Amino acid sequence: MRFPPEIPAAFAAQMTHWLGAEADHLLSALSGRPWRGLRYAAVAKPNGSLPASLAPFLRDRVPWTEDGFYLAQGPSLGYTVLHQAGAFYLQDPSAMAVAVALDPRPGERILDLCAAPGGKTTYAALLAARRGGAQMVANDIHRDRVLALAENAERVGAPCAITNESPSQLAEAWPQAFDAIIVDAPCSGEGMFRKDPAVRAEWRPDAPERFQALQKDILTHALNMLKPGGRLVYSTCTLNPLENEQVVLWLLDHFPVELEPLPEWPEWQPARADWAADRPELRRARRLWPHLGRGEGHFVARLRLCEPVADQPRRRSKSSAHPGANKAWEAWLESFVTAIPACWRRTTGNKNVVFADVLGDLAAPGLRVLRPGPPLAERKGRVYVPHHAASRLIPPGGFRATVEIDEETAIRYLAGEPLAAPGDVSEETAFCAVAHEGFHLGFAKRAPGRLNNLYPRGLRSTRIESLAALAEEVAASSSYT
Repeated sequence: MRFPPEIPAAFAAQMTHWLGAEADHLLSALSGRPWRGLRYAAVAKPNGSLPASLAPFLRDRVPWTEDGFYLAQGPSLGYTVLHQAGAFYLQDPSAMAVAVALDPRPGERILDLCAAPGGKTTYAALLAARRGGAQMVANDIHRDRVLALAENAERVGAPCAITNESPSQLAEAWPQAFDAIIVDAPCSGEGMFRKDPAVRAEWRPDAPERFQALQKDILTHALNMLKPGGRLVYSTCTLNPLENEQVVLWLLDHFPVELEPLPEWPEWQPARADWAADRPELRRARRLWPHLGRGEGHFVARLRLCEPVADQPRRRSKSSAHPGANKAWEAWLESFVTAIPACWRRTTGNKNVVFADVLGDLAAPGLRVLRPGPPLAERKGRVYVPHHAASRLIPPGGFRATVEIDEETAIRYLAGEPLAAPGDVSEETAFCAVAHEGFHLGFAKRAPGRLNNLYPRGLRSTRIESLAALAEEVAASSSYT
């Protein structure tokens, strides 16, 4: 059989074994151009919409979510003002289906167990916010990747606790603790072959079998953390049934779980029961094949736990102390925001930073917690200074003073330049929010005749590009389709 030279020959042989003649169509699709996606992301404005300035870059809606669009081929939007403001998230269209499958419910406790870089966490947080909110915990075992997770959660204003632990350690600390869990498992990544050349280069013939063992281990710990009646969404970005249907079959055979039907999303296919003992219920899971749908390869299954797996319910620990909940903190909040969010009153932290206490009674000795919740303020002596992350947690009008700036000024602000002080800025507070098109960029501090820039030095960039200029580039090129 002929196959594109960049596709590993052993992978082509495996897919031919499973798909027969259809494998030719798959291999051809994997040599094509990947689909690019963008979705609305601002959690503090859960019922908002994408700004009109993005319209030149958007093509069809992603049919399995109301928030996603396919992007025109062309320039990246990652270094634009609205991306830095958390208005949108660049995400593979297929991956958007995972949070939709989770279907967050009001007031639930949700864990994303393998969360980095944060696309599924942040979308689940947005969907939960539309229904009144949820207690979100995002974890990743890798120290470098968990930092990217924290950065993305902060950028879009997802109010979650972030941990950096192994699934086994979390399962020991949190038996029967969660209503819903996402396991977007480490996998051989075959669905990403046309998107990421490094994944193709690193693939080995035994990768599906090796990853299957890891997936089973992670899922065992995840089920120990799930309450009876809770939901577990299992997903991968790979194609081999060893990591998909056969893992779900193993769950059905070894745990008190049932496979729930997922929506019949356009362009997604039922999972292949004939690849896993012909168990008909496996067709309730869904696959997106790169040669049959507009997205990269993905597998999604949702299971419900019928009986407890953990030996005993979690022993609840006392919530951590709230050093920020004092009269000085309350007074500062009153001067800074128009209505104090409840989670801003439940705080924890250290002598330097006040955090919203999202982790609450999940706090346990020995767990590596990167953040117990989003940071709200820094302490400098007896003075509170708003933390940059707090700018993304409140919708427009939520701060007592806000300055709306145009794109050109916003680009200079993101590079660290001070702002001219407009005459209509309220003098009730020393700090004001800085916004563009209704999305908060960060904060500034009042000074005589100007506003000093508080945008974090580590985030400042001179690479920010103008959406208007990029739109002209797209319009001028017939190749951007």
